[in-house]
Amino acid sequence: MKCVALIRNLFVPFLLLAAVVAAPVQADEIKLSGGGGPLDSVINPVKDSFEKSSGHKITILFGSSTLAFKQLHSGGSDVSMAGSSFADLLVALKKEGFEVQDPSSFQNVTVGKGVIRTIVNKANPVAKLSKEQLKGIFTGKIANWKEVGGNDMPIIVVISNTNPSTVGMFKKNVLDNEPFTKEVLEMGRFEELRSAVETNAEAIAFGSSSILGPNVTGVETPEISRPIIMITKGAPSPKVQMLVDFIKGPGKSLVKE
Repeated sequence: MKCVALIRNLFVPFLLLAAVVAAPVQADEIKLSGGGGPLDSVINPVKDSFEKSSGHKITILFGSSTLAFKQLHSGGSDVSMAGSSFADLLVALKKEGFEVQDPSSFQNVTVGKGVIRTIVNKANPVAKLSKEQLKGIFTGKIANWKEVGGNDMPIIVVISNTNPSTVGMFKKNVLDNEPFTKEVLEMGRFEELRSAVETNAEAIAFGSSSILGPNVTGVETPEISRPIIMITKGAPSPKVQMLVDFIKGPGKSLVKE
């Protein structure tokens, strides 16, 4: 009897320990704020796989990169994303009158690279544009497609008004920070820009990879890219770190440029 009792006393704690080890990590919600570029390139492609493997749920709060950071700053999200360097994001925030008092209290990590694509209407014969031609078109110095080998028709420039990081990066890298032409058609999300180009033979637009589609032509241009970063207030929480590790590890092959 003493032997049976001894075995039982040893075996029960072992079962309890095994149960604790085998218990799954409790599922949690990750509130992630970000704009079209980072979501299209990184989060949307990995979301389903990450949620299945981790049990965590990603709740997306869509908005511009500056709005996303403001949500993080106020505690409305666990992590924000931007399609720019952290330094460039701070500049964009300052232009909106929002100055970050202690930038060092935030951490950021690069999780991808966003390539900015340029599209034209399917009927447009122009298939390739140099940086100088892009700059001329988007500053308004080139106003007719015949000036770059296209048909004799005016150019309609379509620009997003909800993706400041993408627009800012294009302005910096292509326009050398010169102002955009005032003659523009402003739209919101990249899908809306694509739709405008589909229905206007004279139109041209740029955006993340989600702007591409079967009914528009992707124009060959010099590569225009920017880092895609994730930002946290202080060190990432365990659930956010798990998402970062997934993106840079098992989910890396899913990430789009």
